[in-house]
Amino acid sequence: MEHAELFLEAMDRKAKMFARSARATFNANRELCTWLMNPLARWAEAAYGSAVFDAAARGYAEYCVGVAKAQKIYESAGKYTPESMPEIISGVYEDEGYMVPYMWAAILIYPFWPSMISHIAMFRDEFVRRLPRNATVRELAAGHGVLSLLAAEERPDLQIEGTDISPPAVAVANRLLAVSGHAGRVCFAVKDALNSDGGAGDGRCHGIISAMLAEHLSDPKPLFKTISHQVLPDGLVFFSTALESPQRDHVFEYNEESQPLQMAERAGLRVSRLASDASATPPGFRFKPRATAMILRSR
Repeated sequence: MEHAELFLEAMDRKAKMFARSARATFNANRELCTWLMNPLARWAEAAYGSAVFDAAARGYAEYCVGVAKAQKIYESAGKYTPESMPEIISGVYEDEGYMVPYMWAAILIYPFWPSMISHIAMFRDEFVRRLPRNATVRELAAGHGVLSLLAAEERPDLQIEGTDISPPAVAVANRLLAVSGHAGRVCFAVKDALNSDGGAGDGRCHGIISAMLAEHLSDPKPLFKTISHQVLPDGLVFFSTALESPQRDHVFEYNEESQPLQMAERAGLRVSRLASDASATPPGFRFKPRATAMILRSR
């Protein structure tokens, strides 16, 4: 049995409402999904024990229910209605009881949501596999750290640094890192991505990962300036964000794919690839939740 099946079996036990759709997405994209889920399952079990799969399935189910509720409020209000940033920081990012289940959900949306499949394909095929030999990589708002760990699993020559504002998220990342076999080449630390010099030397690196961060910021424009400042002239950036997809800690409301693209261009970045996919929405809804990913380069 593939290690990935352990997550799917847990979905059958603890998230039955969402299990069928998750398995359908997995089966339709098996090679790509197992690329992500097989190492993740090994790391998760080694770090947390076999109970982690049921915990991850419950976290995923709670997350999906929360997203559905937020979308209904969004449809009614016609705009995002997030909490204020201090409450988000204390009640979300610093709350271990909230963040740990959220982190498992944030991992599992990649292989279980059709709108996210193109993201992991772009990340692997057009970012990780195209970085130069012995590249340095920085992940901004790394959260669970799985994208950095997958990059290290795929490319033994990479050196990767991940930072996140949430101590509980970084604790998850470091726990997975400790059993991944990549501790010599990957590190995670609690740090604000927008208030950092980017590390040693001139702060520049060959690759930057900014996955599903922009929508969590009151103003994403400084994020693009940070990315532009930190990436080397011949470097690559994997960037993704949510559009018309409200959640408790989604603050900035993107409505059009052109909005993050234009922000990137105004910061001195060039978009070389863009993918945007929608989630299923009930008939009559005004808003269509989407996830957009881009490969960016310096101009």
